[in-house]
Amino acid sequence: MRTRVRGGLALAGLLTAMISFTSPAAATMTPQDFRSEVVSRTNAERAKVGCPALNRNGALDNAAQGHAADMANRNYFSHNSLDGRTPWDRIAQAGYPSNSGRAENIAAGQTTPAAVVTSWMNSAGHRANILNCSYRSIGVGYGYNTSSTYDHYWVQDFGTV
Repeated sequence: MRTRVRGGLALAGLLTAMISFTSPAAATMTPQDFRSEVVSRTNAERAKVGCPALNRNGALDNAAQGHAADMANRNYFSHNSLDGRTPWDRIAQAGYPSNSGRAENIAAGQTTPAAVVTSWMNSAGHRANILNCSYRSIGVGYGYNTSSTYDHYWVQDFGTV
């Protein structure tokens, strides 16, 4: 398995990290299970520092899922889509208020929700997004494609509304 760490955009604390893990648990969970478990694990980390739990938001979920699937299907890893759209573009196009605070975490290669949340928590920028108590909403995306470089692609989109 590959291990790679990549610094991301400074804008709104965006950073990227890719660390590969393996686990047989991946074979027993559905993509929706993966997405829900990422939210649960993220909220558990937030509870440790006194932040309120994040609520799933349909627009953020749609933006995150669309980007994760696009990265997996088109074999790239970036906050910006191949068509040039930024996270803010995708989030606004999904219907989330553009005048609110937003952030995005992405990762690739981790095979389980536990692995990806651990990876994000071990990265200062991702950890800061997860533990930012001003965020109230979350959307999660997971894409899988064995023909792509990293197989597994993850996105967390956060918002203050």
